[in-house]
Amino acid sequence: MSFLEEMFSLKGCVAVVIGGGGVVAGAMADGLAKAGADIAILDLSLENAQAAAQRAEALGVRSLALQLDATSKEGLSRAEAAVTEALGDATILINAPGVNSSTPFFAIPEEEFDKIMRVNLKSMFLACQIFGKKMVTGGKGGS
Repeated sequence: MSFLEEMFSLKGCVAVVIGGGGVVAGAMADGLAKAGADIAILDLSLENAQAAAQRAEALGVRSLALQLDATSKEGLSRAEAAVTEALGDATILINAPGVNSSTPFFAIPEEEFDKIMRVNLKSMFLACQIFGKKMVTGGKGGS
C-alpha cells in the first residue's frame, strides 16, 4: 500500500449509505468501498441496494443491503441495529435519500411538497439522530 493509499485508507470503518441504491449515493458508496470501508447500503429499493452491495463486495469489502423507508424512525433504528450486528458500529454516514418533482413549481400541491420535505429533510434529521447518537456515545466517533 502506498503512502497516499495508507493515508486515505478507510479500512476498519463502516459506512452507512442511505439512498445508496441511487446514482449519486451509489457512486459515493463505490468510492468508500474503494478506500476500504465496509458498506451498508440502505435504500427504498432492495434490488438497487443489493446491486450496490455487490459492487462493494467485488472491491473486497464486506457489505450489507437493506430495504429502508428513510422517513421511518423505527425503520432507521432497526437498520442501525442490523448494520451493527452485521458489520459493526457505523463510523461514516452518507445521508442521501431523495425525491424530486416533475410538477411545475406553481402547480405542486401541498401533499407533494410534504412528501418531498419528509424524504429530503425529515429523513436526514432522523438518520442523524439514530446513527449520530451511536457515533457520539459508542466511543468510536464518526462523520
